[in-house]
Amino acid sequence: MRALLMRMAVGAAAFGAALADPSAAAAQADGEWNSQRALELVSRAQHRRQVTQADTGMADYQADARGYVYFYLDRMDIGERNLVKTDQVALDVYWKAPNLSKQRIIGLRDERALPTNIRYHEDHLTVVQDNFGDLIRLGDGDEVADVPHPASPGATAVYHYRLVDSTSIRLPGVSEPVRVYKLEVRPLDPSRAAMVGSIFVDRRAGDIVRMDFTFTPVAYVDKFLDYINIRMENGLFKGRFWLPIQQQVELRRQLPELGLPAGGVIRGTMRVSNYRFNQGLDDAMFRGRRVVSVPVQQREAFAFEEAIDAELREEGISPGTELGDVRQQAAELMGRRLLSGLPANRIDVGNASQALRFNRAEGLALGAGYRWRQTEGTTLAVRAGLATGPMKPFASVDAWSGALASRLGVGVYLNQTRDVGVGPAISGSMNTVTGLIAGYDFTDPYFVSGAEVRMDRGLRGGWTMPVRVRAERHRQATVAADYSLAGGTNFRDVPRIEEGTFFGGSIGVRREVPAQVARGWSMGVTVDGGNLDSSLLNRHFQFVRPRVDAGLRLRFAGGRDVAIEGSAGTSIGDLPRQAKWALGGRGTVPGYAFRAYGGDAFAFSRATAAADLWSPFLRGRVFAAAGRAWEREGNVVLLDVTPEPRYRTGTMTSVGAGVGILYDILRIDVARGLGRFGQWEVIVEANPQFWDFL
Repeated sequence: MRALLMRMAVGAAAFGAALADPSAAAAQADGEWNSQRALELVSRAQHRRQVTQADTGMADYQADARGYVYFYLDRMDIGERNLVKTDQVALDVYWKAPNLSKQRIIGLRDERALPTNIRYHEDHLTVVQDNFGDLIRLGDGDEVADVPHPASPGATAVYHYRLVDSTSIRLPGVSEPVRVYKLEVRPLDPSRAAMVGSIFVDRRAGDIVRMDFTFTPVAYVDKFLDYINIRMENGLFKGRFWLPIQQQVELRRQLPELGLPAGGVIRGTMRVSNYRFNQGLDDAMFRGRRVVSVPVQQREAFAFEEAIDAELREEGISPGTELGDVRQQAAELMGRRLLSGLPANRIDVGNASQALRFNRAEGLALGAGYRWRQTEGTTLAVRAGLATGPMKPFASVDAWSGALASRLGVGVYLNQTRDVGVGPAISGSMNTVTGLIAGYDFTDPYFVSGAEVRMDRGLRGGWTMPVRVRAERHRQATVAADYSLAGGTNFRDVPRIEEGTFFGGSIGVRREVPAQVARGWSMGVTVDGGNLDSSLLNRHFQFVRPRVDAGLRLRFAGGRDVAIEGSAGTSIGDLPRQAKWALGGRGTVPGYAFRAYGGDAFAFSRATAAADLWSPFLRGRVFAAAGRAWEREGNVVLLDVTPEPRYRTGTMTSVGAGVGILYDILRIDVARGLGRFGQWEVIVEANPQFWDFL
C-alpha cells in the first residue's frame, strides 16, 4: 500500500508539472535522435535566422566590443598553465540589413610574460556577428573551413539532433535567467567536417540563444590543431533581436609528429555592449575589408576601461577557466570517439629529463617513448631507456582513462628513480648540468620497480583528491658515475635505504592557485604510508606520514608580488630511511648543507617579495626562510654509508636576495644561513614554473 501511494504521489506531481508547463514535460519525455519535436525546433531556428535579417525593426546597429586574448602553454597531464602573452582589444562593431557588417579595431595593446613573436588571425581579435552564417570558418579558413552551421538550410542532411531538456540559463550581463530548449547536435557521418555540441533555442520564438561546440577531427585544416572549443552567447534587444553579448574561443596547437610535454593555447573572450540601433549608417562605410584598424599609435593610445591584466587578476588561468565541459560533452555525444586533430599515435618525448639526464646513480640516462590515444580521454604510454652508469634498463607503462580532474589509471615501472627528501630541490635539466659540469648532484635517488593503481577525483571549489595504491620493490642505488667536465667530482655517497618489498599508497586533497590570479591560496593535505618488508634486516617497517602544504600569492600593479609558502609533516610508526623527512639547502632552507637536517617530523616556510627592476630583462627579489627537523629518538639516523655525517635536528633560518634574468626565466640567488651551521650559498636555477618541462 505504501509503495502504491508513493507511485500515485509521484504521478500526481508529474501530472501537475505537465499542466503547469506542458512543453517542459514534452522536452523531458523526448530523448530520441531526430524526433519530430527536435526537428521542429531546428526548423524554427532556421526560420528565425532568415526573418531576423529582413525585420524592418532593425535597419542597422552600432556596438562596442572589448576583449582579451591570452596565449599560454599548458600541461594537459598535470593541469599546469604558463602565460606567454596577453592582448587587449577594443572594437567598433557595425551591422546593416540585410547582411552588411564591419568592424574597426580602435584599441590594441599587448603584454609579454615570456618571449614570443606569435601573430593572431584577424578573427581571433574580432566578433562573430551572425553566428558564423551558414558555413563556419575560423582563422580565415586556415583553421576550420566551410563546416555547415546546424541551423543552416539543409543542415538536417548533415546532423543528428536530440532534444535534451527545457531549462533556464543565465547569460552574462542579463539579470533574469532565459528559458530555452537544449538541443544536442552531432554529425550523421563522424568522418566528415562538422561541429559537435549543443545549441540553446529560445522557447518563445525559436532564436538561437547560445551555442557550445567543437569540431570533428577532419574539420581542422591546420595539422597542428589539437582542438577548438567555442561558446557563443546572445542577448535579447528590443524584445525580439538576439545579438552577441559574449563569445569565447579556445584553440590548442602542438607538433603533430612529437608528443611534447606542453602545447600552445590561444583563449579569447569578447564582450559586446552599448548597442545603438537604427543610426542611419551609410552603405559606403561597409565597402572594402570587413575588418579595418586605426593607425598603430592611435590603437596603442586608446583609453581602455580596464587594466590589461584585470581579467587575469580576477580569474587567473587554470583548467577551471577553460571550456573543458564543451569538449567533454562533445566526446560523450560521439561515443568517446577521438576528437583531437592530432595523430592518435605519436612518439612521446616527455620532458627534457625523460629523454636525457645525468646523475650519480644512473650516469647518463637516455630514454624514449610512444603514446596511443584511440578514444577521447584514454591514453596508453610506454617509455624505456638505459642508464649507462650501472648499465641497467628502465621502463614504464602508464594507462589513463578520463579527464584530468576525474580519471583512473594504472602504471607498471622498472628501475625508476625516486628521491629522498621533502620535495624536489632542483629541476631535472639543471641537475644534469651541475652534475656534468661540476660534479654536484642535488638528488638522493634509489630505485623502485612495481605497479601502481591511480585515481584522481575532482571535488567542489577547485579541490581535487588523488589516490594511489602501489606494490613495489625498493633497491639501493650506488655512485655509478665518477666524472665531470671539470675533472673529478664532488659527488656525495648515495644515502642508504632499507631495501625490500613495499605495499602502501597515499590519499590527499589539494587546491592549486590559478596562474596569474591577483590573490590566491593553495592547500594540500596528504597521508601516505604502508608496510616495507626488509628481507636483508628481517624487519617490517609500518608507518603513516601526514603532511600539509600551503601557499599564498599576492600580485600587485607594476610587476610586484609576494609569495608565502610552507610545509609540515610528521610520522607515526617505524620509518625506513627513505621515508625520513630530509631538508636543508636549496629547495627548502638555503644557506645550509644540502639535506643535512632530517628526522621523523619537519616544518619549513619561505617568504619572497619580488619586483621588476628593468622589465623584461631583470627582476629582483628578497627572501627569508626558516625550517626545523625533529627526531623522536634524537639525531641518530645515518643518512650516509659512512658513520658521519648524521641528520641534524633543530632550527634553520636564512635570508637572501636574487635576480631573475630575461622574463625571470633564469634565476640567480645568494643566501646566507643564520644559524650555527649556516653558510653562504649561490643557487642558479630555472624558474620553478618551468620545472615540469625540464
